[in-house]
Amino acid sequence: MKYQMKRGVSQSLYKYLPESWIDFSVRGEERYNYIAHVTRWNSEKLDGINKRRLIRVVNQAIEAFGTAAGEGATISNTAGYGNGLTLENCTVLNPKHDSDERGVVAEISPLTFYCPSCHKVYQFKDSEAYQKCKKCRLCHAELKQMRQIYFCKCGFATDKHPVYCRTCKSSDSIYWSGKLNDYNFRCKKCGNKIPMFKKCDQCGTRLSPKIALDPSQYFAYSISLIDIIDENVEKFISDTDYGAILTVACWLGKITRSELDEVIANGITSDPEAYQKKYDDSYNMFIAAGLDPASAANAASAVANKDCGSKYLAIVNDLKAKIFTSPESLAKVSEAILEYMFVKEIEDKSSLDDAEDISRMLNTNANPEEFKKLAEKRAISSVEVCGNIPFVSCSYGYTREKSEPGDGAVLRAFKEEHNGVKNIYATKLNTEGVLFEFDRVKILKWLDKNSYVSHDELPDFNDENAVKLWFVNNVRPELIKPFSKIDPAEAATYYIYNLIHTLSHLLIRSAASMCGLDKNSISEYILPSIPGVLVYCQNSQGFNLGALFNIFEAYFDKWLDSAYQGAQKCIFDPICASRYKACTGCLFLNEVSCQHFNHDLDRTLIIGSVDRATSVRHWGFWEE
Repeated sequence: MKYQMKRGVSQSLYKYLPESWIDFSVRGEERYNYIAHVTRWNSEKLDGINKRRLIRVVNQAIEAFGTAAGEGATISNTAGYGNGLTLENCTVLNPKHDSDERGVVAEISPLTFYCPSCHKVYQFKDSEAYQKCKKCRLCHAELKQMRQIYFCKCGFATDKHPVYCRTCKSSDSIYWSGKLNDYNFRCKKCGNKIPMFKKCDQCGTRLSPKIALDPSQYFAYSISLIDIIDENVEKFISDTDYGAILTVACWLGKITRSELDEVIANGITSDPEAYQKKYDDSYNMFIAAGLDPASAANAASAVANKDCGSKYLAIVNDLKAKIFTSPESLAKVSEAILEYMFVKEIEDKSSLDDAEDISRMLNTNANPEEFKKLAEKRAISSVEVCGNIPFVSCSYGYTREKSEPGDGAVLRAFKEEHNGVKNIYATKLNTEGVLFEFDRVKILKWLDKNSYVSHDELPDFNDENAVKLWFVNNVRPELIKPFSKIDPAEAATYYIYNLIHTLSHLLIRSAASMCGLDKNSISEYILPSIPGVLVYCQNSQGFNLGALFNIFEAYFDKWLDSAYQGAQKCIFDPICASRYKACTGCLFLNEVSCQHFNHDLDRTLIIGSVDRATSVRHWGFWEE
């Protein structure tokens, strides 16, 4: 018998994916609790998203897993993806939730049961066979399901136990004590012990039985994207030689957002002949209208610049001489800029001014007159809470036994629902989040004070655009891989990302402790080149809780104070502060919430430290 599970869409995306084992209750005249194996979803195509971008980002994550598995490792540490996902060979699926056939289809597994009274073992060929025989044939006691399965880091898993005596050539007299630490069946007929161990069918590793609901039996690999970059914008950035540069120009205030949107929609004309013709025609028209030659020339230039893009080309050429980061990095930076600007433009939001007014009206124990002072003290240059932020979240594969690459771990693609078509499972949601932008100049001064970067390479701190361009050029997002630590030799990227990532975790853990949400229900979206972070609700229950709005508007100062205090100590200090820099006691989050698998976190960057070996003083970003 197969069972349909009704679960929230987002919840299914992380906890009830195909090929995982789950806890499952069947309600009827009596209630039975089983372990079940998710065999498939009732899926439909997810439309209305930028599939091209999603597949590109997923491919990057798959490749990053392969290269992170060890020096010289390749994408062969993955299985089922072929030569990569494409628009043609991959479909994005969403679980049905508005039809008679909905949710997750699961089957009772393991199908090995035992009698708690006489200990006889039964193994059924399918769940229908079990339904016909739920009680022991000998003593009529209710059968209990064995809760152990076998799984391997190569991705193989099975629920088949060795319920068979080779001496008697039978499975009729197999018994088990029912004790979890007993790894032997026994043949009552001949007295033989039958070890429960198996060999992996795929890599030959010796496997011992493990509890089916052990979290290590299935680690889902997932990513989330702010869903605002459509295919036209993506082509503008990737398929033109000016798209990413004009996006940076908008970030620097050299063109307006409306001008950027116009160029995205229509492109720019860069043909000199077209420009000259437009100029000549306009000049002649203005002369005929009675303008003097100088005025006619100025007016003709304005028309030609507007219609033929000369203004934009001049800006592009100017920035080309100032931007020296790689094209790959520039494309990622420009995407982050567009995401940041979009969130800032959302109408459903509250600023720090709004929060002050609301906090006074609510008459909480907060101190609204301290909100702005505290934000400045913590080097937060801008912060606001926004609602209705569109996200697309997807799961693209899984590992077993190990949650990170290395030591033989294999990232497996989901089983194809249609031959030759790979699956990505995804969902769209609108959620709330708090967008923090950190003070770029204070970060640069902190880098300089600690000599993390060369003083001579730093920009003029009084030139806002020079500071922004420094982050564009020196923070390289292509070096930030989800499964690998950043190379410390890339000092700017290493220290800035570690700093922002650590601040993000402090803010998430503090928010969770104050607003009632589990810390695993709050996630991060890091924008290192801004630099900033969006702390957002995962919305795993499918609705907007308003918790982040409440903590921002009513208790902003308490939130920042809590984050500050969270950085000062860890229950595992002094070992954590001196050796590990971050751990489960102070900074770690569930992989679902952390973009970077808890890599590149360092609490001492916030609180400061002294190197015992060299006696060198390192100043903390929030050190007082």
